[in-house]
Amino acid sequence: MFGEITRLPYWERDIELDIEPWVAYSCDFNPVSVNALFSESLGRIAEMAICAESEFLYMESCGRCPVGTLVPENLIRPRVTSLYFSGFAMIFAYSQQMERILYNLANIRADVGVGITSCCIWKKDILVDECKVLVAASEDPLFDSERFLRLLENEMETSESAEGANVPYFAEKFGYRRGSILYETDDVTRMNITRLLMSFEFEEIRQYIGPVPELSLDGF
Repeated sequence: MFGEITRLPYWERDIELDIEPWVAYSCDFNPVSVNALFSESLGRIAEMAICAESEFLYMESCGRCPVGTLVPENLIRPRVTSLYFSGFAMIFAYSQQMERILYNLANIRADVGVGITSCCIWKKDILVDECKVLVAASEDPLFDSERFLRLLENEMETSESAEGANVPYFAEKFGYRRGSILYETDDVTRMNITRLLMSFEFEEIRQYIGPVPELSLDGF
């Protein structure tokens, strides 16, 4: 059971994305179909992510143009991936259901790391939003992203995320509004207790609670 306690570790740094939204960032009228134009598989993943109370935001892989809900302009004007990026990364808005899906997938694929972090959305020099996200990433330049997407799609189909099955339809028909609320998915009391426990230097306590839950994200 996941409950209120996260099972995935936190990345050791935040992520920053520079986007060129066609409309206001907080309003999206095609959160599913815009991804289906990139590929049928991404459209299906975007639909199931919304059912799981999440949202497929962004994906970048070596040698390919970044895709996702946040970069629809790449359909018309592809932007070449960064020269400094040689791996794979996929970003979802946080939800407990989506965290469970990626947690299960990480147990299947040893060549991909999954964690939680904060994502800053920029439009030129303006900070548009800062949201909590889930990241699946690999530093392997030969990472098979197509196989990963197939496994992710299968995992999402077998998960218990059908409660919001009608949400993608209404999001496409009437528009989708996104917004971030501080600590919307965390228990602040538990967070403070964990922070205090982590700050203790006693070896006995460290053995009981384990190491600091952080992962390296040097390749992203």
